[in-house]
This record gives sequence, structure tokens and C-alpha cells, in this order.
Amino acid sequence: MEQKKPRAAVYTLGCRVNQYESDAVEEELQALGFEILPFTDVCDVYIINTCAVTAESERKSRQIIRRASSANPDAFILVMGCFSQIKAEEVAKLGGVDYVCGNRNKLSVSEFAAKLVRSGKKEKDAPCKILDVETAELETMNVNKAYRDRCYIKVEDGCDNHCTYCIIKKARGNVVSRPPEDVMKEVAAIAKDGCQEVVLTGIEAASYGRDLGGYPLSRLMAEATKIEGITRVRAGSLEPSVMKKAFCDELANTKGIMPSFHLSLQSGSNRILAAMKRKYNREQVLEHVGYMKSIMPNVTFTCDIIVGFPGETEEDFLQTMDIAEKIDFLHMHIFPFSPREGTPAATMPDQIPEDIKKERAHRLSEFGKKLTEARYRRAIGETRSVLFESRMGEYFYGHAEDMLEVIMKTDEDLQGKVFTVKLTDYDGKHAVAELF
Repeated sequence: MEQKKPRAAVYTLGCRVNQYESDAVEEELQALGFEILPFTDVCDVYIINTCAVTAESERKSRQIIRRASSANPDAFILVMGCFSQIKAEEVAKLGGVDYVCGNRNKLSVSEFAAKLVRSGKKEKDAPCKILDVETAELETMNVNKAYRDRCYIKVEDGCDNHCTYCIIKKARGNVVSRPPEDVMKEVAAIAKDGCQEVVLTGIEAASYGRDLGGYPLSRLMAEATKIEGITRVRAGSLEPSVMKKAFCDELANTKGIMPSFHLSLQSGSNRILAAMKRKYNREQVLEHVGYMKSIMPNVTFTCDIIVGFPGETEEDFLQTMDIAEKIDFLHMHIFPFSPREGTPAATMPDQIPEDIKKERAHRLSEFGKKLTEARYRRAIGETRSVLFESRMGEYFYGHAEDMLEVIMKTDEDLQGKVFTVKLTDYDGKHAVAELF
């Protein structure tokens, strides 16, 4: 009789880099004989890939760890990621946890999970294997399967910035880039498995290559378009200062680079940007965005915004509203300021009351909805190339080149296929399309 495979589930909180790393862990688990199941199933092993970017992220990480313990008290629980990197001892003391590691040895959870299953015994005191992110080498990990029609590939880890609000440098260390040939080998592997679109991402993707003699992210993106099977290439979140003329020119002149970019903007106020220790001002952002619009006419931008940073006045906030309107963001990810212990911003004077943060986040969100609707309605009657990714009832759903969300009513299976469509309507969330 064939021996039953041990069951494992991986839960991911936080960024796309975490999702990539979870995918790599799942491949390692499968290679070790595990069956991968949804986190909602009863499993022998639960692995939680945590986040710590905000206090809410830490709260959710604790909540998921407790949920796993409740789902199966006999299960082995292993925790990795940013929360465990910076607060390993706290994580180890949470009920049911059997192993804790950080961000530079995530693949160790796979081997340790196999060890625990073989022993059949839960750990009395959870071992903590936390490497120093400032000195540890970049962990070698690869994803060889196309888990989605749009696949994320981690190209670097760490950040060289010193933003006053951010704890992630402590959790991820300085910038360490993957060699270009290593990235391209992985792109080729997932292309062979059917992936057409890749997103090159990292903790600070804009800093890619600084430790490789200045090999720029734009060149890496251009190289990815040359891989057989890859028809669409995007970048992860970008620090706006990277979008200088040479960077923009290379992307605009490379077929296959999609005209959509996500900016880690954070504020539209020069005074607040300076307090955050960001490396740009609003004038530079507007100049860079304006130039990209002039050479890539259909380009769209999305962004991250922090509202309620210490000392933010109503005038500062209105400057953020103003830059959002000038850039005409397709979407905005809005975060009320969350003080992180150990960061300069946590102890700055003039902390903003929670009710004001909430009110400003709501105002900006409502303004963003108006910008989004206007962008979609302007697109009605135009054509787009859409990668269809999933079925939604009678419709198939996908993204256009410029990241418009598109649905098309069809009985056909369009999964993973690219079609040129005509946009005919806007349903309040998606552009409605028909074949062109």
C-alpha cells in the first residue's frame, strides 16, 4: 500500500516578494514528498510567512499562527518572514509554534518540517534560526513552475534607504541582487511552463544591480523580453527617483515592457518627504512621470501613499491630493501612518490622532475612486491587449497592458490567453469588453 503523503499548507502575508518565497518553499516541500493543500484544510504542517510593515501586519501574523494551532492542535507550525526576523523570541513563545526562521534562510522550513514529521514529536521550545540580514548571503531559491498567468520573480532583497518610518530595512538588510543570468534562467523555466507575463520584483527593485557594478533594472527587464514565450514584462514597486530619462527611454523603446508602473510615492508634500528621508521631491516626481507619459502615451501609474505622517498638516495632505490628480493615478494603495518601534518616526513630535488619519485616508480613497472611474470611462471605445487570468461566472477576467481590469462574457476557456478586445462599458470596477 502506498504511504500517505504528509500534508502541508503555506500562508503568506505581505508583499509579492513574500509570495514568491512562499512559492519556492512549496516547491521544496513537494520535492520532499509533501502534498500541498489550502490553508483552510486540516494539515500536518502549517507554514506562515509573516509581515511586519505595519502594526496591523504583525497583528494578522499572530492571528494566523493562532488559527493554524486551532485548526489542528497536533500540527507542526513553522514561522518565517519579517515578523519572525525582528521578533523571533516573541514568535517562538506563541502557542503551538515549533520552528522560527527569518528572511535569509526561509528554505530551512522545508527540511525542518520534514524532520518534524519524521519524528512525530512537537518541539517543547521552538528553535529560532535567525541569520543576520546585514551579513548573511542572499538565499539561493528558485521557482520553476508557473503558478499564475502573471508570475512574480524576486530579483533582489534588502533596501539601502533609511526612511524614518520603515522597519523593513531591519528585517531585510541591505540591497543584495541576484545575478542577471540567474534571473533569466528562472524566467526561461516559468516561460517553458506556460507563463507569458513576468513581474520583476524585490524589496527595493529600483536598487537592483547597485551591488553588481551598476547593472540597471531597466536592462534586466529588457533582457526578460527576449526570453522565448515571454510577451509581457513589468516591474514591482519602484522608488520614483529611479525613473530618470535613461531608465524611461530604455523601457519605452523595448517591445514587451508593459506601460504601467507602481510608484512608492508615500507623499506629495516636500516637507513630509524630507521628514521621511525620501530621496526625491514632488517636482522631480512630476518631471519623471511627465517625461514617461510623453514617450509612452498609454502609460498608467499606481502608487503607495502614507497619510497622517507625524507633523502632516492639512496643507501637506492637500499637496498629496494635488499630486495624485496631476499624475492621474489608476489606483492608490493608502496606508494610515503606523508607528513602528525602533524607527525615528515613531518618536517624532506632532503625532497625528487616529481619527484624523482615518478621515484623510477616506478622503483620499474617495478621490482615488473618482480618478479611477474617469480613467476607465475615457477608455470606452478603445482597444486593449488583455491577458485573461480567471473565470468570474459568465465572464473571463484579465488585465490590459496598462493594468485596466477587464471582463468579457464568453463560454470559451480563455485562461492564460491574450486577445485584443474593444472596451464597451464600465461596470463600476471593470472595463467590459468584446473581441475586436
